[in-house]
Parts: sequence; structure tokens; C-alpha cells
Amino acid sequence: MRSVIPPIILLKKKFKLIRLFRRNKLSYVALAFLLSVLINGVLFYFAEGILGGREGLTLWRSLYWAVITMATVGYGDVIPQTLWGTVVTIETVIVGIAIFTMLVSVLAEGFMNASLKKSMGLGKLKKVDVLVIGNEESCIEAIHELQINLPYSNIAWLLPQPPRQPPQDIDFVAGDPTDEGVLRRASAHKAGKIIVCMKDDSKAVHTVLMIRKINKEAEIITLAKTDKARELLKEAGSTRVVSARMLGRVLASSIFEPSVTDFINEVTTARGVADLVEYLAGEDEHGITVEEAERRLRDKVGVKSLRIVALVRNGEMIIAPPTHETISSGDKLVIVKAKDK
Repeated sequence: MRSVIPPIILLKKKFKLIRLFRRNKLSYVALAFLLSVLINGVLFYFAEGILGGREGLTLWRSLYWAVITMATVGYGDVIPQTLWGTVVTIETVIVGIAIFTMLVSVLAEGFMNASLKKSMGLGKLKKVDVLVIGNEESCIEAIHELQINLPYSNIAWLLPQPPRQPPQDIDFVAGDPTDEGVLRRASAHKAGKIIVCMKDDSKAVHTVLMIRKINKEAEIITLAKTDKARELLKEAGSTRVVSARMLGRVLASSIFEPSVTDFINEVTTARGVADLVEYLAGEDEHGITVEEAERRLRDKVGVKSLRIVALVRNGEMIIAPPTHETISSGDKLVIVKAKDK
């Protein structure tokens, strides 16, 4: 029984080393290269410098020769002059070719694995400014709008399965958004703003709770299908909840006031002929009227047609503020601007 245990332990250690090698192939290839340089450099110095009595050949120069020979560069400034030096040279060239072949193979495998992981959404995102979570059609529309309005932000997408045609310049992660590990791969714990647009309200609630567990500061905007879900999402930690029932209002408007629907479609996308934007009033706008602010904003934004349609002050919204209304620093101005043709 005692004679059986040591071989089993040796086998376990052997398999452990194999697993370790698979994880750190590049490190082991680099170690093999360094050891080969050291051994062959010493052998060449011993064969040429000590046994051959070659003058001017130092150990450092022999190590230099080993690197050049293993890299198959062969400058010719240091060449063997003895039989044993030639034997060491032949062995060094063969070992060098083998090691460099392994190095190229390991590097190519690493690049292929990284590319495959990225294409399947199995990679890990490093820096994300805005993260979109979900597989609703509204998620794709949100991503397109974010790309237009936030061109310098890092936008990412987390969804259950890899998309058939992912949007251009968008990194994505595939996996269960209610899983903490998947959220961390998508860098949800570092993202400043997160949009949750899922088909299942219960999953959306679970996802928001998990996000709040790993990210206390993020601004979370969530899509809710029902009023009950809206309340739960607020309790779970959503900063803002957008109700899907709003689409029903738009549908109804298209029956008795279709022009209103057309207007909403135009101003809610940066791709339309007009755009609805928010502007934060600063010290330059403090104390001036709405009329004067509109004039200044036309020059600042560079458009001819611009109107302030709403003003938000201390959480209260003033719809269609009168032209003589005075603006204070910190007011949020809702502006509709028409694009110049």
C-alpha cells in the first residue's frame, strides 16, 4: 500500500504542473528561452574560451552569441573556431528554432482565444461609461442614440446571448445579467450610467438589486412594463423608471392627433430634422430672461431656430415658460432645436 501512494502523489503533481503550464504557457516558453541562452552561452564559452583558448571571448559575449544564434539572426561577428564550438552551435540553432516556434504558437493561440472570447461575449470589459442591459428592441435603439449623442463615451451592451449583428464599435458581454460575475465582466461595478431594458420585469428587478449591490453610485434608468414593476424598480434602486405604457399614449395620439406623434418621433432622436435636448444653465445664463437665453443659445449651439419649451427648477417643471421668465444658475432647460437645412 505504501509503494502505491508515492506514485499517485507524483501523478497528481504531474497533472498539476500540466494544468499550470496550460495557464502560463508564455511564461514557461520565456523561461525555457532564458535557460537555453544561459546553458548554451556557458557551453560555448567553455568550448571556445577555455578548451579552445580563444582570446577576447568573454562569458557576456558568449551569452550574446547564444541569443543571436537562437534567434537565427546570425550576424557573423562571433563564430565557432573549434569542433566542440561547432557542435554547441548546431545544438543551439536546433533548440532556438524549436523555442521560437513554440513562442509564435503560444502568441497566436493567445490572440485567437482573445478574439474568440470577444466575438462570443465571454471577455471582460475594462472601461465602460454607459452600460445597456437587456435584449429588448428598445436596447438597440438606445445604443444608436447614445452613439450619436455621446460619441466619446465607452458604451457597452450586456445581453443573455450574443447578438446576431452587434452594433459597430460596441463591446458586448453575453450572460445572465442577474449573475454578479457576469455583471462584473461587463464592468457594471465601474459604470457611471446603466440602462436596464429587459423583457421580464421580475428579472429587471433582480438585475437592479444586483447592480446596486456592486455599484452604489451608478445612475440606473430602467424600463418597466407595468405600474407594479415601476414601484418595485424604484424600491430596488432605480434612479429613473420609464414606463412602457407611454407607448400606448403615443399610439392613441396617432389616431386623433397624428401630427403630435410625428413631432415626438422627430424630436426624440438625434437623427431627425429636430432634436429635443437638455441644457444646464450656468453663471452666464443667471439672471437673464428666457428670450435672451434663447438668443444666446442660438449663437452658442450654432442653429437659427431654437426654443425653450420647458424649465426645471428645484424638481418642478414649468411648461412653455413665458419669455420674461428669469433663469437661475442650475436650472435645466429643455430645448427643441431645428437642424439647419
